[in-house]
Amino acid sequence: MTDYEVLKLAKDAGIDKAAIVDADDLIFEYDFRKYCEMNNCGNYGKNYGCPPDCGTPEEMEAKARKYQKALVLQTIQPVNDITDGQETGPLKKKHNTVVRRFMDQLAESGIEGLPIMAGPCSACKTCAKTEGNPCRFPERVASCLSAYGINVAKLCETCKIPWDYGVHKVGFFAIYMMGEK
Repeated sequence: MTDYEVLKLAKDAGIDKAAIVDADDLIFEYDFRKYCEMNNCGNYGKNYGCPPDCGTPEEMEAKARKYQKALVLQTIQPVNDITDGQETGPLKKKHNTVVRRFMDQLAESGIEGLPIMAGPCSACKTCAKTEGNPCRFPERVASCLSAYGINVAKLCETCKIPWDYGVHKVGFFAIYMMGEK
């Protein structure tokens, strides 16, 4: 499948903006891990896709660097107050559902990859970590951009996708790493 065909599939799947960039152009800044450690989402140490269980920033970068391309995906949704977590939380889940469905479609068509999502892994309704059990689907576990230390602002510059849509729209990002080296 060509890059053009992948981008068309993304649009057809409900992704608002998509771009494919060279994986070597991703900027990793380990300081972004602090957003996970602050635990504003409440998942630090409670989800296999989140720190500290997902790996060190160096290990996360090494996982991503095994791929040649980064398919950057963004959904844009209206919001009354972008700073209201109770409003944006469900929108982030909606984004992840749309993106995960699209990534599954790519995998089914033979394009295997590494999902990097917005927020904690949502492959299961309840993470087995909270029950003290091993991950039920280790091949589907996904970590967030902050866990990887990916600088989204610089990513937006690289792939020419806007970052800021003002106070009444929110854009969430995900990346599908493709083409294992």
